[in-house]
Amino acid sequence: MKFSDRLKGLREKNDMTQEQLAKALHVSAQAVSKWENGSSLPDIQLLPALSVTLGTSIDSLFSLTDESRFARIDNMLWDKRFL
Repeated sequence: MKFSDRLKGLREKNDMTQEQLAKALHVSAQAVSKWENGSSLPDIQLLPALSVTLGTSIDSLFSLTDESRFARIDNMLWDKRFL
C-alpha cells in the first residue's frame, strides 16, 4: 500500500479532516492534501508527530512488514561488517 493511501486511511479511521490533521502538525491543509494525493511526502521531522497523532508507528505509516524490517536490519549488519 502506498504511503498516500495509508495516510488517508488512518486519518479517516481517526475521524479527522485534512484541516484537523494539518492543525495538529502545524502545517497547511494543502500540505496534507499533497501527501494524500501522492505529489509530496511530509518532512522527516514530522513523522514522529504524525505517527503519534494517527496512533500508529512510523513503520506502519509506510506499510513496512516484519519481512522488510528484517531485511533493513540485515542490510545494516552487512554494512557494519564492511566498515
